[in-house]
Amino acid sequence: MPLFNEDTIAAFATAPSSGAVALLRVSGPKSSQAISCLTKKETFTPRQSVLVNIYDGSQTLDKALVVFFKGPKSYSGEDLFEISLHASPYIKSRILELLAALGVRPAKAGEFTMRAFLNGKMDLAQAQGVADIIASKNKTAHKAAMYTLDGKLSQKFKNIRQELGDLLAQMEVRLDDTDEELPPLNNAEVEPLLRKIRQEVDLLAASFSTGKMVKEGIKTAIIGLPNSGKSSLLNALLGYDRAIVSPLSGTTRDTIEAQISINDFNLLLTDTAGIREHSLDPAEVEGMRRSRQAVENADLVIFVKDAALALEKAAAQTSQILLEEVSKTGKKIITVLNKADLLDEKQKTQAANGDILVSSKTGFGLDLLKDKITQTIGLGALQEDDILITSAVHYEALLKASGELQDAIRVIDELELSAEHIRAALAALKDLIGETTPEDILDIVFSKFCVGK
Repeated sequence: MPLFNEDTIAAFATAPSSGAVALLRVSGPKSSQAISCLTKKETFTPRQSVLVNIYDGSQTLDKALVVFFKGPKSYSGEDLFEISLHASPYIKSRILELLAALGVRPAKAGEFTMRAFLNGKMDLAQAQGVADIIASKNKTAHKAAMYTLDGKLSQKFKNIRQELGDLLAQMEVRLDDTDEELPPLNNAEVEPLLRKIRQEVDLLAASFSTGKMVKEGIKTAIIGLPNSGKSSLLNALLGYDRAIVSPLSGTTRDTIEAQISINDFNLLLTDTAGIREHSLDPAEVEGMRRSRQAVENADLVIFVKDAALALEKAAAQTSQILLEEVSKTGKKIITVLNKADLLDEKQKTQAANGDILVSSKTGFGLDLLKDKITQTIGLGALQEDDILITSAVHYEALLKASGELQDAIRVIDELELSAEHIRAALAALKDLIGETTPEDILDIVFSKFCVGK
């Protein structure tokens, strides 16, 4: 039985742009009645596209393609219509007004997918995969989202839960065995099993740092002394002029952000103001403060040095002091020697000293830098079948389950206490696929969806 048996909802599943076609979804018990009123067509054959007139009273509002999906064999699990209209702003607004007059309310963000979840069409992890695949900006993010949407992540959760459930059943039957007819559990076998399960949980949780970067992008701060070539490097990586470049020192006073896909990963690049030891200019001081803040927020720091000054002792020392300051943050750092086109081959060898030589002007070394970025951040080691956790809700549930399993191992000799911790771990794992998920968690998940999905 559908869990929504009163409200019928409608929303456009396409973006509010100036495209040629707009897709309208209508789902719920009154959907057939409402669409029949608008089209003056009494019945629709499921899963067949039909061209009809949409009427506004006696006048034709539009000609549209209508497809009817009979519940429960629909996306939402209810009777659902998908209507392809011309994307006129007037047509779109007017048809929603007509539907409202027929008792169809506007859908909330993510409500179609929430209904699919509540009507058993997908579990909560798969629902999260729907949002992730819409938001995916590169091949790796798309692959991670497809693993979730296809149910592979859910199956991993279910396998872990099955092992714990089987173990808990053996523990509970012994707790109920007041006459002690059953042999006691062998803790020498139970403890290794719990440790194995906890390791699987921990491995999934540990993938969140990588999964978050794959999903949201690698926050990368480009930092260095004034006029070291930071803005030039940003422009070279992007392939167009995003930042103003000048031979004068201190051109960049504020952070400049841009996105780029490198080796199938998304980078959120931040070009920063150059940092020098002393400045009396308030704007430059504020720019340097923001530069340091960008480092604090970054997953990766690209530290840029000026090739023309690399062989000068004083400049090298100043650069080293700043590099040591950045190193204290614990961030992963790639050091880059920019303006390599100003050096001859002998000077390149002398100046490199482990740095990556690049020329923003000629493009020399940029491919090597891109490879180094994915290697340094650890994404180059991703395997084709790696499952990544990309949801903070999943991550927190896994941490909770891991903690409960650790406590279950700690009190392994006390059957009742150990069983209680396993029950709590199971409850956390059930939250991952939505079997016992509280409403506030559902609100967090589905509020991130767009209207119409």
